Amino acid sequence: MKSFAARHPMMALAVATLVFFCLPRVLFAGPPGPPRLEFVSIPSPVTVDNQIFSPAQGTMEVTIGHRGGPTGYVVTASPGRSGSFDPRIMPFQGILGVFFPGLDYNLYTPDNEILRDFPGSLSRQEVLWGSFGNSGNTLSTQTRTVRVEIPSGQFVRRGAYQDRVVFSLYRGRSPRLEELELVARRTVSVQSVTPTVAQIRISGQDAYEMNFYQLSPGQRRSAVLEYRANVGFRIEAASQNGGVLANQTVPSGEPIPYQLRLRGVPVNLSRPGLVELNLIFGTSQEFETIPLDVTIGSFGQVTPGRFEDVITFTISSF
Repeated sequence: MKSFAARHPMMALAVATLVFFCLPRVLFAGPPGPPRLEFVSIPSPVTVDNQIFSPAQGTMEVTIGHRGGPTGYVVTASPGRSGSFDPRIMPFQGILGVFFPGLDYNLYTPDNEILRDFPGSLSRQEVLWGSFGNSGNTLSTQTRTVRVEIPSGQFVRRGAYQDRVVFSLYRGRSPRLEELELVARRTVSVQSVTPTVAQIRISGQDAYEMNFYQLSPGQRRSAVLEYRANVGFRIEAASQNGGVLANQTVPSGEPIPYQLRLRGVPVNLSRPGLVELNLIFGTSQEFETIPLDVTIGSFGQVTPGRFEDVITFTISSF
């Protein structure tokens, strides 16, 4: 009898382990996009009113925007309608504008230099400039302040004045035109109003006293009527007592006559009257003058007292 040994086949089990590795994905920044510049804000109009006898100042904020890669920028300003940088000139606005002088003004950089434009060689102090790093797609901004100044002593005609200045934005870092690329332009209106001036005085005083002390016929005193106006005007004279010296101590007493002369010409003060007329052009800043004199007339016995008259000269503008 045969015996058989039971055989169990050997089953080799191979265990394969599948291991997953998850590594973070690293995003490398690509090269920055091309730099893009723009005017974000630049005010217009800019208004600074003429103070005539003192300088007037104002400011304007110029904001530059940037996206993309690093770059620099330069901003210039044209001379305006006059073609002059020093000074710039605002023309008078109106149908008679060609007959009247303009208003001098200027624009200044943060370095207190006149803001200029090409052509010509410019320094960094004569332009607005700056630079940006890599802004990506985010808008970055920088603001530069321009000072607007109207010098004093400009006795120009009353009214409105206006100029138009072109601001140019360039890409680049050097204020040399051949190294810059024009990006944008904006036109800015610069405007001003000059107020009315109509002034009159006698020998430098608003209220002038001409004292004869002890009155006697033929006494004479002199003074100077002074006036100026930046517009057409008229001057009138009016007497409180109709051209006589009234007795202030005894109102019922007899008056004493006198004669007012302007430029040697007698003036009738029995009623208000015109003594000077200028329809359009006004005067210069310096006061113009009219010599005046007062002569006491003949009189006999009068009641003693204080005798007085008040002459009022009035200047009015058109």
